[in-house]
Amino acid sequence: MHVKKNDNVIVLTGKDRGFTGEIIEVDRDRRRVKVARRNMITRHRKPNPITGEEGARVEVENWIDSSNVALYSEELEGPVRTKKMWRGFGGELFATKKEAIASFGDKDPEGVKKVRVSKKTDEVFE
Repeated sequence: MHVKKNDNVIVLTGKDRGFTGEIIEVDRDRRRVKVARRNMITRHRKPNPITGEEGARVEVENWIDSSNVALYSEELEGPVRTKKMWRGFGGELFATKKEAIASFGDKDPEGVKKVRVSKKTDEVFE
């Protein structure tokens, strides 16, 4: 999936189109995400006499398909597409993991990490 929890995204379709928010939950099996304060619905909660909770109408976030959100770039102030790259020695970016590991030479290649990079601005998303 192209987005993950805590990413800042922009909604591309629906009633919240054009608004940005942070992803608070991801369902990888169904390819859906919940964005903070976006796609809100009302749930009716019944009173519970055992715990003493009163009945109420509660506003909660609803799921949005992951194809309807995109990563938000502060630089472009809009949505961006990303490609996956590998971070090697000294923060240098490589197309393959093998190249990133080779950049460490004799040192321990524990620092190799997969990152997302904006195709337009070369902005790195952790």
